Amino acid sequence: MAPSPDSPFPTVKGIARINSLDKKHEDTQFFDCQFYPYTLPGVDPVFAIVGKGETIVCRPGKTDETQVEVQRWFKDEDRNTSLNSCTWSQDLATGDPLLCVTGQPPSIKIFNVRTGELDRTLIGHGKEINDLAVSPLSPAILASASMDYTVRFWSLNPKHAHQPCMLICGGEGHKEGLLTLAFHPTGRYLLTGGMDCVVNLWTIPDLPNDVTGSDKPTIIHYPHFSTSEIHTDFVDCVSFYNDLILSKCANENKILLWRIENFSSTSPPHPPSTAPTTHDFRPTRSAFGGTYQRLLQFEAVETTPFYMRFSLFAPPGRHPILCIGNEKSKVFFWDLQALEEWDGVEPPERGGRFKLPRNLAKKGVARKIVKGVGGGGIGHMNGNRELSIASEGTATTNSHSTLFLNERPTPNRTATPAEYGNGYEGVGDVWGGLGLGTPTLSRPALLEDIAPSRARLKFSTDDPFRALLPHRTHVVPRVTFAARQVAWSVGGEWMVVVGDQGMVAVFEGRGV
Repeated sequence: MAPSPDSPFPTVKGIARINSLDKKHEDTQFFDCQFYPYTLPGVDPVFAIVGKGETIVCRPGKTDETQVEVQRWFKDEDRNTSLNSCTWSQDLATGDPLLCVTGQPPSIKIFNVRTGELDRTLIGHGKEINDLAVSPLSPAILASASMDYTVRFWSLNPKHAHQPCMLICGGEGHKEGLLTLAFHPTGRYLLTGGMDCVVNLWTIPDLPNDVTGSDKPTIIHYPHFSTSEIHTDFVDCVSFYNDLILSKCANENKILLWRIENFSSTSPPHPPSTAPTTHDFRPTRSAFGGTYQRLLQFEAVETTPFYMRFSLFAPPGRHPILCIGNEKSKVFFWDLQALEEWDGVEPPERGGRFKLPRNLAKKGVARKIVKGVGGGGIGHMNGNRELSIASEGTATTNSHSTLFLNERPTPNRTATPAEYGNGYEGVGDVWGGLGLGTPTLSRPALLEDIAPSRARLKFSTDDPFRALLPHRTHVVPRVTFAARQVAWSVGGEWMVVVGDQGMVAVFEGRGV
C-alpha cells in the first residue's frame, strides 16, 4: 500500500525472511540495519543488515513481488562471530562506500562494498563492541562503544593506518559495559549509555589532532555531564534531537525526551578541566550548571529486552518522526512536530462514544465508573455531586469545564464508601490498586480525571510523567517477531525494520 501524500508516516510494503547461509530462520537474529547516507535523497537507497556472522547489503525491491534485492553478502569465516552493529563510511580518495561492522570478537571490520573486499580491521577494544557511529564532521572519524567501559575514536584516513586509534573516552565515565552511543549533529558532543544505567555526555576535541597516528592517543577521563537518575536499567539507545536527548532502557517500555539544563551547542565547548569528577558523589554531575529536565515520554509497550532500538528521522524541512518496533511485530510512530502544533481541540470519538484508556479498562475501572455515573454512562451525567480523585488524598483544583456526579458532599474531606452511591461499591479499592490514593471530594470531576481523551493521550505535553500513546501503529503482517532496529533512507522514501527470525520488513514512505 502506497503512503498517503498527506501522511508523514510510512506504510508496510512487504516482508522478507533472509536465512543465514548455515542456520535456520529461527536462529537468525539481525541486530542492526543502516542505509548508506552519502547520496542525495531518492538516489540508490542501499542498506546493510548484520547478525551472527552475516553482513548483507540490499536494496528495497522494485516490484510488489520482490521486497529486498541482495547486492552483497559477506560471511565471516569465524563461526563464533556474532555481529550486532554496522555503520557506513566513505573512502576519502575514491568515494567508494565502506561498511564498518562489529560485535564479538571485539574487532571492527571495514568492507569496500564496491569491490567486495575486506579493506582493513581495527583492533584495540578488550571486550565485545556494541555500537558504532561515524562523525557528522567527517566519514573518516569512527567511534565505537565497548563492554570494556570505553569509547574509542578511530581515524579511517589511510595515512593513520599503522596507529588508527586517536582518542579514548574512558577513565571514570562508566562503571559497566557500554551499549550505545550517538553524535550530536555538530560532531562536538557524544552521548553514551550502558549497563550501569548511566547516560554520559562527552565533549570531543578537534580530530585528528597532533597525536593522531601515534601510539599515544588522547584520553578523556570524565564526561561533562553524567546521570544515573534518568533510567533504571540497561541504557541501550540514545540520540540527540537538536540539543534535546532521546533515550531508552530495558524493562521500562518507554522512550524519554529530556534536556541537560543550560546545555547549548552554540556556546563554546567547556574545557576538559571543567568536567566534574567522581569525587562528587551526586547521581547527576554537570559542568553546565543545574541537572536535567524531563520533558516527555513515549509509550512503547513490549519493548522489554535490551538491544531494542528506536530511530529518529529528522531531516530539515520535514516532520521529525520517532519510531520503534516491539516484540510482537508492531511498529510505533510519533510525529514530534504534531506535538508542538496540537491546539488541544478534542476530536469527536468514533461513533460518539467515549473510549477509556487501556490502563483503566484493563483494571476494571471502566465498568465501575460508567455503571455508577447517573445510571446511564458518562454521556448521561446529571446532578451536582463533585468528586476529585487525587494522589495521596490531597485536594486539587482545575479551571477546565466540569462534569457533576449525583450529590455534593462536604468539600476537602475523604469520601466514605457510602457516598459513592449505586454502582460505586468497591471503587475505592480499584483506585487504590492504581496507585492513585484514596478519592477525596473537593471539586467537580473533570472528564480527563476519569479518562483522558484519545487525542490528549497522544498529543498533550502538559505531563512529563504520562507516556504518550503512539500516533500511528503498524503491525507487520503474517509473522510475529521482535524488532531490533529501524533505519530510514536519506529522503525518507524507505524505512526498514529488522529483527529476530531473519525478518526484514520494508516500509514505503512519502519521500521528499
